[in-house]
Amino acid sequence: MRLAACVPVLVTFLAVACGSAPASKAKGPVDDGTGATSGQGAGDKAANRPLTEAECHQLGQSIVDTCHGTNTRMATVEGWCRDVIVGVGSGSWIEDCEKHIKYVDAVCFASTDSVRSMMDCDSTVSR
Repeated sequence: MRLAACVPVLVTFLAVACGSAPASKAKGPVDDGTGATSGQGAGDKAANRPLTEAECHQLGQSIVDTCHGTNTRMATVEGWCRDVIVGVGSGSWIEDCEKHIKYVDAVCFASTDSVRSMMDCDSTVSR
């Protein structure tokens, strides 16, 4: 009999203790800019930002290194590599890179060690 009298008290206590606080509201980008659903900032890793001069030098050297390591006799590959090698050496490729190559393009170039794939990445650059 005592157990039957204690059960309603225990149930009431648990209901009050667990249900007394209101549920917290998830924060979104309209609240204060924090939280899992906040918008992505336009910081250094923004996909559409142009590359810096130093990044262009690094990317150009990477392409040159890949071209030197390629043993192909395809005229299109050799011609593209020659143009990049000469352009990196003269600085004209670096100037073009700063104007046209975005971070997302550099990721494309860096994701492969195939000259043909790098040529495909180059063809998607908006010039």
